Amino acid sequence: MTQNSKVMSVLFVIFLISLVPLPLCYILNTQQWMQEPVVILVVGVIVLALLVLVPCLMVRRMKNPEFILYVMGLFMFSSMIDLIIALEADGMIPEVMTFYLKDGEPYLWTPYGTMINYWDGTVHYGLCLWILYAISKRWSYRKVGLFWAGSIINSLLVLVPGSVLGKFGIKVAILLNLPYLFVPVWIAFRLLKSRQAQSILNEQHDRPVSIWKRPLDLLFLIYFLYAAIVDLLRGFIALGGQEELLLEYLSDHEPYIMSPYAYPKVQLIVYMVYFVPYYACAIYGLLNPGQTWMPDWALLYAGAAAQGQFSHIGGSIHPRTEAEFHVPARAHSQQVFWLLNISLFIIPQLFALRQNLSGKKNKMNKKSH
Repeated sequence: MTQNSKVMSVLFVIFLISLVPLPLCYILNTQQWMQEPVVILVVGVIVLALLVLVPCLMVRRMKNPEFILYVMGLFMFSSMIDLIIALEADGMIPEVMTFYLKDGEPYLWTPYGTMINYWDGTVHYGLCLWILYAISKRWSYRKVGLFWAGSIINSLLVLVPGSVLGKFGIKVAILLNLPYLFVPVWIAFRLLKSRQAQSILNEQHDRPVSIWKRPLDLLFLIYFLYAAIVDLLRGFIALGGQEELLLEYLSDHEPYIMSPYAYPKVQLIVYMVYFVPYYACAIYGLLNPGQTWMPDWALLYAGAAAQGQFSHIGGSIHPRTEAEFHVPARAHSQQVFWLLNISLFIIPQLFALRQNLSGKKNKMNKKSH
């Protein structure tokens, strides 16, 4: 068997693994013994082990395999599981994962849990498919991989502590989420490290141009200042700040922050603790162009911001969110909510696009000299 045929066979098996959840979940949902949390945990561990073992046995036969292939089956399988959970939670399909929602991870039924599952079952699954396609074409998947890793890391940084701190408390099945937090961190580290190896090119940049002569970068700098202020203020609200300005914003624009489920609070604290330092670094990079780390970290940030904002916005307006936590119907409240949250969703994507396109332009200019 040729190397190319081995690669295609591995990719095909990984894709087939992603189709297993529907029949598997249907069968498990009919079993009475799947109603004990400990049994759900044990079965989950066995399934996860098989999802890693089967691709590993095939990947080991390849010459210089892509390391990400070892875990793609695991993530694509879980993406389809999450899509099934989201559709069932919203009543779009009949009961398939009821046993898991009832006795395994009931917090996935919440509006935030539903939105995070929609994102995982569509966007994350699509990104995994693109990574497999890129591997089949021998293209680089670094940029997609970094966006995907940033997105998953943010989702788990909110889901795990939010589930423990919320009204559901600790459920043993939450341990099944830990690989989905640590593995993307490992993948992101590997991808960032590969960039450092490539950067031995000693990129020579022309004399830095003043930020005042780069209007687009100046707009991004202003955005990062604005985002830092917004994320600090919302983080203070999540931590229980009682200043009049904070309480006014809470009641007039985002009462969802005070939902009895801890997810919005945890998300805003993640923004404050992790995103705000990134904003400071990005501002430094914009003021001092030529930082080789900027394109990669912009992709990680874009993925995290997209996932976080999708789930936060979705949770705020979801029909199953209590009416008292919905955005007030007043026009001003709606306008502020949408303008603020949509900007925090879209502009990170534009910044990542800008950083990575400008990086390509610099390389092309160097080759032409």
